[in-house]
Amino acid sequence: MTSDFDVIISGAGPAGCTAALALGSSGLRVALLEKGKFPREKVCGDAIPAYIPKVLKTINPEYAVCFNELVEKTGTDTCRIIAPDRSSLDLKFPEFGFLCKRLIFDNFLFELVSGLPNVTVFQETAVRDITVDQNQALIRAGAGLELTAQLAIGCDGPGSIVRKRLAPERSPDREGSVAVRAYFRNVKDNPAGILEFHFLKDYLPGYFWIFPLPDNQFNVGLGMPSETVTKKKINLRGELTRIIETDPFLSPRFSEAEMAGDIRSHFLPLLTRKKALSGERFMLCGDAASLINPATGGGIGQAMQSGRFAGWQALKCFGKNDFSADFMKNYDNILYEKIWKENRRYLMLRKFIIKFEFTLNTVIEAGSISKSLKKIILNNLISKP
Repeated sequence: MTSDFDVIISGAGPAGCTAALALGSSGLRVALLEKGKFPREKVCGDAIPAYIPKVLKTINPEYAVCFNELVEKTGTDTCRIIAPDRSSLDLKFPEFGFLCKRLIFDNFLFELVSGLPNVTVFQETAVRDITVDQNQALIRAGAGLELTAQLAIGCDGPGSIVRKRLAPERSPDREGSVAVRAYFRNVKDNPAGILEFHFLKDYLPGYFWIFPLPDNQFNVGLGMPSETVTKKKINLRGELTRIIETDPFLSPRFSEAEMAGDIRSHFLPLLTRKKALSGERFMLCGDAASLINPATGGGIGQAMQSGRFAGWQALKCFGKNDFSADFMKNYDNILYEKIWKENRRYLMLRKFIIKFEFTLNTVIEAGSISKSLKKIILNNLISKP
């Protein structure tokens, strides 16, 4: 079976859905392919940046209204950083961010897309291969499905087939992290609205986190550089359990906690250097483009920004009837203009501060005493769309 479209989007996570939303009023025929079936779970910290409603509003103000009406989320405006010596620093942000399970948030975006008349959704349809030539992009998917389009947008995660086939540069292990997370109930002494980042000396520059979700639930996890995990043969699931059961500072808080579900893992492709994000007739977004923050591991905001810019670039391509690699560089340029400057700050934090126990202890202790230093730290952590 072969079907013709104008744009094919591979992956219906935040990046893919945002790209589809950005094309919602274009009149273009859009195919959105997703290997899973919604609602589906996604391993993540479940933290959503404060600017996400603004991103949605730039596409359609009604989408921001719908997000604000989403009841299965909670607000957060404070980040608590706990140093290896257990000194802590609370950073209060000027705007509320959000916490919402990806099972719910991703399905929210997917339902918005599903209401668009110009988008055809293919669930449980994994992309097998993609080729491009001077006339079209051809995607081969499961069940013998073949789709052609003028343009393909790869939003298909760390193992992106679009990236492997069309931009096959291999990223070394040092450019990724591995994280595990589990859901708990009844974690003690966790004030509502506070994101906790515990930098334990044996896991630097990684960290252990506790994020409060609605209904007395908590997203608890541990992330580390994949290079370190591989070299030291670290079992992250086992380490997460060990911390919860034996750490003298943290284990008392889990004495009455109950884990819901199991511990799940995920690879995080980090944005540590500039790479090509597009080429002839294709663009990469989100995890497929390795846009995850190298210090925090956050990626929802970058995914949605990239999806929005990819949708807008697609409109320019059709307006000019130009799908060349040179014209696609406009997408790379604007994405790096919007994300790279901020990302470099996080790279410096990771390289010179959070990687070293003594330095991190000193900065956190000094920040808790000095208001001016605390303000500097806060300003360097604020994300903007």
